Amino acid sequence: MPKKYEEKNVLEAAIERLEIIFSNFENIYFSVSGGKDSSVMVQLANMVAKKMNKKFDVIYIDLEAQYKKTIEHVQELKKLPQIRDFSYSTSNGTKECCVGFTT
Repeated sequence: MPKKYEEKNVLEAAIERLEIIFSNFENIYFSVSGGKDSSVMVQLANMVAKKMNKKFDVIYIDLEAQYKKTIEHVQELKKLPQIRDFSYSTSNGTKECCVGFTT
């Protein structure tokens, strides 16, 4: 099947897709690593969810080898107003975090 190109940019397409997600699903979860891609995704989701009066959940998996600034950034993301529940887990499946991340 050949690619179909639309007359919209990446931001417009992402917002449109998030609107479809928030319109069709009740429980929405995003996995966040603290990197640029997942950070933008969850911030766009927050923007769309706010516009649509929706909430969503986030899970952060602590790989136990994150930079301090990454942990600080994830703590900032945690404060986004449309996040209903922000949970985390370590790579070994426990809720004990060895790099100082607190819920």
